[in-house]
Amino acid sequence: MAFVLVPKDVQRMHIVLNQLLLRADAQGCMVCDFSGHVLTEVGFDCHDPMLISALGAGVFAASRELARLLGENEFSSVIHQGEKRSLFICAVNNDILLVTVFSNSASVGLVKLYARPAVAELRALFAGIQERGDSRPSNEQSFVLNDPKEWFGSPVDASAP
Repeated sequence: MAFVLVPKDVQRMHIVLNQLLLRADAQGCMVCDFSGHVLTEVGFDCHDPMLISALGAGVFAASRELARLLGENEFSSVIHQGEKRSLFICAVNNDILLVTVFSNSASVGLVKLYARPAVAELRALFAGIQERGDSRPSNEQSFVLNDPKEWFGSPVDASAP
């Protein structure tokens, strides 16, 4: 089952991500599902958000398994610290991740501090989406855009010359 995102949902996510980006002095933020599908992102001008999302979802899945092996329910976040850039991934709910990329000039503590209210706002948003009950049958994605043409333009006609 895939839950439907309407433009208002995506706009609300953008507001949350932009606030996190500014407050935490991050370079990019995204919301993705556990399959690695990007639902929305901000600030990824020089990075490939789809690749980061897919690999980040894989990393988080591995951390869930590690938690299980250690007798934990789950690890709620994963951080990768590099010399130039770092990555903070945290669970919004059982289906959704928040991924934040930040430079070494940003504070890890600030990223974690400001990610917490962002996660709470996103959790409430997705709870509302699920309560709304607007869904479509789907085996691949947890969430789909209501009308992708509104965001990406008209689809190309494959039968056109």
